[in-house]
Amino acid sequence: MHLARSTYIISLLWTASCTLLCASAACCQSPSKPVSFNNDIEPILTRAGCNQGACHGSQFGKGGFKLSLAAYDPDFDYIQITRQAGGRRVTRLMPAESLLLKKPALAVAHVGGLKIPKATRDYRTILAWIAQGMAGPNPNDPTVIALNTFPEQRVLSPGQSVRLVVRARYSNGTVRDVTEHARIGSLNDMIAPATPEGVVTVKGRGATAIMVRYAGLATVAHISVPYASAKAVTPLPDQWKSVSFVDRAAEKRWRDLGLTPSPPASDSDFLRRAYLDITGTLPSPEMVKSFLADRRSVKRTELVDRLLDSQEYSDYWAVKWGDLLRISRSTLGAKSMWSLNAWLRDSLARNVPYDRMVRELLTSQGSANSVGPANYYRVAATPQDLTETTAQLFLGIRLQCAKCHHHPFEKWSQRDYYQFAAFFARVGTRPSADGSADSVVRLLTSGEVTHPKTGKAMVPTPLALDDGPLLANIPSAYIDRRELLADWLTSRNNLPFAKMIVNRYWGALMGRGIVDPVDDMRVTNPPSNPELLDSLARDFIKHGYDLKRLVRVICTSNVYQLSSQATSQNRADQTFYSHYMARRLPAEVLLDAVSAATGVPQKFADLPSGMRAIQLPDGQVASPFLDTFGRPPRSTACECERLSEPTLAQSLQLLSGDDVAKKVASPQGRAAYISEHAKNNGEIVDGLYLSAVCRFPTPSERTIALDAFSKAASRRAAAEDLLWALINTQEFSFVR
Repeated sequence: MHLARSTYIISLLWTASCTLLCASAACCQSPSKPVSFNNDIEPILTRAGCNQGACHGSQFGKGGFKLSLAAYDPDFDYIQITRQAGGRRVTRLMPAESLLLKKPALAVAHVGGLKIPKATRDYRTILAWIAQGMAGPNPNDPTVIALNTFPEQRVLSPGQSVRLVVRARYSNGTVRDVTEHARIGSLNDMIAPATPEGVVTVKGRGATAIMVRYAGLATVAHISVPYASAKAVTPLPDQWKSVSFVDRAAEKRWRDLGLTPSPPASDSDFLRRAYLDITGTLPSPEMVKSFLADRRSVKRTELVDRLLDSQEYSDYWAVKWGDLLRISRSTLGAKSMWSLNAWLRDSLARNVPYDRMVRELLTSQGSANSVGPANYYRVAATPQDLTETTAQLFLGIRLQCAKCHHHPFEKWSQRDYYQFAAFFARVGTRPSADGSADSVVRLLTSGEVTHPKTGKAMVPTPLALDDGPLLANIPSAYIDRRELLADWLTSRNNLPFAKMIVNRYWGALMGRGIVDPVDDMRVTNPPSNPELLDSLARDFIKHGYDLKRLVRVICTSNVYQLSSQATSQNRADQTFYSHYMARRLPAEVLLDAVSAATGVPQKFADLPSGMRAIQLPDGQVASPFLDTFGRPPRSTACECERLSEPTLAQSLQLLSGDDVAKKVASPQGRAAYISEHAKNNGEIVDGLYLSAVCRFPTPSERTIALDAFSKAASRRAAAEDLLWALINTQEFSFVR
């Protein structure tokens, strides 16, 4: 009797609350089916921004209320909403009185402002969920397995708009329009900004992508805005020829976007560019004169082949890889540092296939002082560090975020992170048995990585790449899990592995990656030319992961050989390689270039005379010049550590720094020698131009220089002034 009366009273209260608090009769109408916490409530909170980093998804939450970032942990969110703070955030007896509704609807004060107005379907859905009994996360609920946008790609003109529709495909086969709860934003607002509702309006020209996130997945819609209309497109110049698949892929993209490439680079520009890009070295004046005098059509290809066979090639690329592998005596000690550096330089000189180099790193063990690649496990000493380093270095996947929560821009979860980390659970180091300072990398007979939330041991599992191979879970009893990881990673079927390295090399040689940044390969950072990236990767695999051949393919393409001078048709293009992208010389290359131009080698403390900056084994060799010009500390495996932005200190270093001043004025330097031995002032001017900027001066430059010589106190003083001026030009400090 009392139970029936209580039920009747509750019903009256529910009806009264609906009548009083809802202006429209439809407001309190419950959905015809049960409301799912995972598939209905969490998307509403995500779209409203409640669980973002600036609100309740921050590390410590807001106002005593914390949610998991972007709903990566529904179980945690459910407890926080229904039980934390004494369960006062939801009131089943009077659902509309729940703080979960009143605050975002501004029925009571809310620092976050109006997020979920009363007269919305979202408000009614939350209201119904509370009234239905607040069902929690159900493991049997269908999950989102794919996300699609309509349209997936669209070509528009400035001022045009398109509205995106986002559909989610669930594990039970159903498809649902989730546009109103997806998080939508443009990757480039200067080209095509997008509203939260998915309306994209074109403002500029080029290509961009609209990022869409929902239920832990992400995808993009591609928007292209040609630089010129079809009628206004200038035909490709007569001197342009597609000589390789690289050229054909670039040309196709130019035609799609109404771009016209710049003319080919001059012989002097190409010579200097190839030398600096492939070997980090300036050509000698004699080499410049010989190359410019050669009229054969094959001379550029022959030059690339000759540079690839030089010692300077392995020296220079060892610097690049030394940054990524974090080769440093401060971490490894001097002997181990030299051991890893020697292995790297030898591998590059012998052109060891890239997949074999990676396998040697991943499966190495033994003395760190004698087995160079074993130091991979000393630079990154924990399973977590090894996970992040391996994923970013060889796949371009930045997993750092997934260590604590679901990746905000990708599909990677904490489970993915720790399953991948499990590959490294049974590798460790111990002191050498002989009592020396050596460390020995060895396999352990046991050891597991556990999930920080559940405490369960993780089964080692590769990352589920969209276009990569699958690998069955590895039995926990398998001793060296790294062998199977290497099998999977370097598989010929693992296209993302190949895409990562060809993109890294393309970025190094072309100034910008096809995916940029080069080590951030994700769905929401799409390539500027997918066909080019795919073709390079497949060609790289087909020819046995040959790194020298990869450099040759890029440098002998006509795309690489375009002038860096933009035209009126392609001046706005900074993405599609319609002209070569000039960029600053790396610190080591710039110092060597100063030494080469002045004829005075740099002497590094405790190292043999004549050792060049690109031959230094690590970044601990003292050099204020190198530090000023952005030499990285080698503390992370990210390309971003090397700084290329100009600074005032750099300008002062070239204008008045001791390193440059002493070299220019040295009695044994080029200015002193050429001013004493040249037959006339014109020969001095030619010689200095050839040594510094690898070309003869233009007629106007020659006239100005000769006029300065005629007014100078001495030929040597004039030679020093001219050399100093050339070193301080942008032409000298840039690859162009």
